[in-house]
Amino acid sequence: MSDISQIYHAFWVSLLPQSNRQTGFSLRSPTRRSYVEFCRVGFCFRYRLEYDTPNALVEFALLRSDGEQIYESLVRWRKQINEAFGGSLLWLRETQNAEHSWPYPALAWTIACPGLRDLDCEAWPSIQSQMIGAMVRLEQAVVPYLQCWLEED
Repeated sequence: MSDISQIYHAFWVSLLPQSNRQTGFSLRSPTRRSYVEFCRVGFCFRYRLEYDTPNALVEFALLRSDGEQIYESLVRWRKQINEAFGGSLLWLRETQNAEHSWPYPALAWTIACPGLRDLDCEAWPSIQSQMIGAMVRLEQAVVPYLQCWLEED
């Protein structure tokens, strides 16, 4: 296992128990990658921290065939969702990353910090706390507007 993989694993191992106590979902397995995520019926809540790139990210991604339709529904509630979150989220009609080869809609929030490579272990709890706080707010802001789709599945 590479040193980078070990560092990612250690970071997520220390974040997950705290996240699981505070969010409405449970992330069971730490990864050795730049992200961990919880997905239910194509609704994905994701934490991301790149090794060489600054800033952590929390994201709600719509990885469903009707993702664009759901995104459009959420856009109609943009003001209320941003207010419930407590800040102006990034509303991404089409985002893409290495894990998914197709563009997908997402809502995201950025937390200013160095990349994991330059982040001292002593700073992890502070960054993790900010990430979890943002995820809790993101989940609370978005989930009420997803109920009709959650009830269908």
